Amino acid sequence: MRKYIIHFKFFVLTIFTMIGLQAIAQSPTKVTEKLTRVKEVSLEENNGFTQDSSFYLKPNNKENNRIPPKYPELRKEDVLFTETIWEDIDGREKKNRHFLYESVDETGERKFFKILTSILESDTTNVKAYAPNNDRFTTQLKMDSVLTILLGPMVTKKLTRENGSVVDTSFRDPTYAGADIPSDSSLYTFRIKAQYIFDNRTSRMHYRILGIAPIAVIKKTVSVPDGNGGTRDVDSVVRKTLFWISYPKIRTYLANRDVYNPTNQKRMISWSDLLEARYFDSRITKTSYGNYNDKDLFELFKDPKKRLEAAEKVKQRIDDFDQDRWVY
Repeated sequence: MRKYIIHFKFFVLTIFTMIGLQAIAQSPTKVTEKLTRVKEVSLEENNGFTQDSSFYLKPNNKENNRIPPKYPELRKEDVLFTETIWEDIDGREKKNRHFLYESVDETGERKFFKILTSILESDTTNVKAYAPNNDRFTTQLKMDSVLTILLGPMVTKKLTRENGSVVDTSFRDPTYAGADIPSDSSLYTFRIKAQYIFDNRTSRMHYRILGIAPIAVIKKTVSVPDGNGGTRDVDSVVRKTLFWISYPKIRTYLANRDVYNPTNQKRMISWSDLLEARYFDSRITKTSYGNYNDKDLFELFKDPKKRLEAAEKVKQRIDDFDQDRWVY
């Protein structure tokens, strides 16, 4: 009797397995939109040296095995001075060219904007994009909204097949009227929101990054009055902030992505080290110090030279405050 029961269980298990495989085979494949290219893992060894030692390895975590160093604890009662600044990094400058380095390795695309979008796609639970009109991270953007900004809005059109049947097809149209879809060539500016914090207990000035936002520089043709009752077309440059990302949420991911070193690819640092150590050139565009109307330098100074002078004064004032705290 026991032998028959075992044979019956095996028969039932086989039937359910076949039904499950058939359901999987008949289910439609869901096509997901990707902002970045799929990771291209090498099938052969690319280096003549062994892999990293287990010094930086995190147990049971193969994706993110480097742990960024923990920030020194800053207590609110020990903070003597704090100032929030906004600064722009231009990837076209020589010192910032690694922000635009285009290559693909085992970790994915290495262009900084592609790294940000790949993090957004890989961890939609913890890493979120926020609306560009508010850098306080108050309005969350869904992934579909980010795709609309970068790939165009979803458009539905009628499609006639060879057999004469008409079906609705949906696709993203970057040429849709009224949509400013940034191109890859326009994504070379990144805005950082950070705080300078002076800790009275250790007599040290700390630099803490709060958020990062990619900015697209889009060239448009607009009509302006010509003074004779008509209009004329002129080229205009629009700086469009795409979205904000909280830096503490992506710090671990950036610690596992190396920055391109053009002189020695074995001596590469991570993106988190580069940003926190300020190994880049930037221009301050806004400060919380004495800014009663909450305006950036682009609104306060139309002359680029005066805007640059104001940014240098902000940087010099912060350095002077740090130096004046020391007693020799």
